[in-house]
Amino acid sequence: MGRKFTKKGKRLLVRRLLPLGLGLIACAGCAYAVSSAQYNERFLPGTIINGVNVSELSLEEAEHNIRSVEEDYDLTIRFRDGKEETLDSEDVDLAYKCGDELKSIMNSQNGYSWLAKQLGDGDIYALDTKISYGKKALAKALSELPELQPGNYVEPVDANLNYEKDLVFSMVPEIEGTELLPDVLAEKTGEAILAGEDVLDLSEDTEVYLQPEIRADDKVLVDRMNALNSLLSADITVKMSDGTERKIDKQVTKDWISVKNDLYVVDTKNVETQAAALIADVAKNDDDYGYFRAFMSTNYGLQKFSSDNLHGHTLDQKAMADKLASMALKGETGVIDPVYSQFEDNKDPRFGGTYVEVDIYAQKVYYYENYQLVYDCNCVTGTEGYRSTPSGIFSIEEKQRGRTLNGYRDDGTLAYSSYVSYWMCFLPHYGLHDASWRDSFGGSIYEYDGSHGCVNLPTSAAATLYDLLDYGTPVIILRGTTEQA
Repeated sequence: MGRKFTKKGKRLLVRRLLPLGLGLIACAGCAYAVSSAQYNERFLPGTIINGVNVSELSLEEAEHNIRSVEEDYDLTIRFRDGKEETLDSEDVDLAYKCGDELKSIMNSQNGYSWLAKQLGDGDIYALDTKISYGKKALAKALSELPELQPGNYVEPVDANLNYEKDLVFSMVPEIEGTELLPDVLAEKTGEAILAGEDVLDLSEDTEVYLQPEIRADDKVLVDRMNALNSLLSADITVKMSDGTERKIDKQVTKDWISVKNDLYVVDTKNVETQAAALIADVAKNDDDYGYFRAFMSTNYGLQKFSSDNLHGHTLDQKAMADKLASMALKGETGVIDPVYSQFEDNKDPRFGGTYVEVDIYAQKVYYYENYQLVYDCNCVTGTEGYRSTPSGIFSIEEKQRGRTLNGYRDDGTLAYSSYVSYWMCFLPHYGLHDASWRDSFGGSIYEYDGSHGCVNLPTSAAATLYDLLDYGTPVIILRGTTEQA
């Protein structure tokens, strides 16, 4: 059975035990105070700084551990070609300084809270870390990377134009290349290090790579390509007075393209000069203004015969050249008709399309009808230098079947008498007729055994022409020179 205390006994017990309890409390308080005091130089339990547990560590120990974590650093650089390179803290002389911020955290601790912290109420801090690197070390490390070594990178190439075989210019896009700019690379790498980044991705970074100066969308380049192709696409026909044509297409305008600083360009002044030269060349053969009558011969082009009246025309070269240059520069298709600065009685150089042509040099007779050659044959004209056949523009004045041709000496005596079946007179005492006494025609016979001035023909040829020719049919006799007297 337990002991039962009286009220007096209870009071006596309390008086005896109270000093003991107070002593125990005092001892516990002293022990807690002693434990709390150590956190003046150590971090409280549960203290996390920059992800590092520094519980119970001194300032020096905590700084060492934090620095070890911070300085255990790798940076992976990813380049445009898919390659990667890694720099570590030693490559760049990485350094970390806590400064006074770490000490401030320790000084701000309440040591008496150590028990609560130990029970799970720890503190987490993020320091503004003082990271630094050696710029010279970084520059050296970067300079040794394979991506910066000559031969390991592709230089950028400007967009340009390709002149293809079918005479058209096409765009050749630029090449970006993989050539790095060392100063920009160093700057971006340094920023990544200070930011604590693990990866520096340069694969899409246009600032760190040397860029092409000219790209495929460059307006100047595009305009130049369009101008060149426009010039080459021109399809122009220059009509001449005689109905013939001069074609100006890419086979011509390709030679109007200029080259400046190794670049194909359209130089407007050069195109105008080329157009003027072409029209001048046309005019050289087309112009026939003056006291002469023009004739378009079978074998020698335009021939000129003296005239008492002004005939012909002069092309307005400037007007035609300006139009040609304008059309060529715009790449147009069209026709340029003759424009004249002078125009006087512009007789048809084909005499209406129906005429007889006698070519003394070729010893040929040609008959044209409606601008088409209908008949031609060999002939023998007057002996050169002695009884030459006159050259000029004549017409059929007389036609007769069966005629005796008589020739007389200076003293009036008969020199010859020849019967011809077909007589076609174009000038008094001169005509086209058959010559049955000849065995051959053409060649050089006229130089030593020609006629007395008439145009001798084989009988069959004379018969054919007699049926074809009418009174007034033009007869043009030329010597085959560039200009007639």
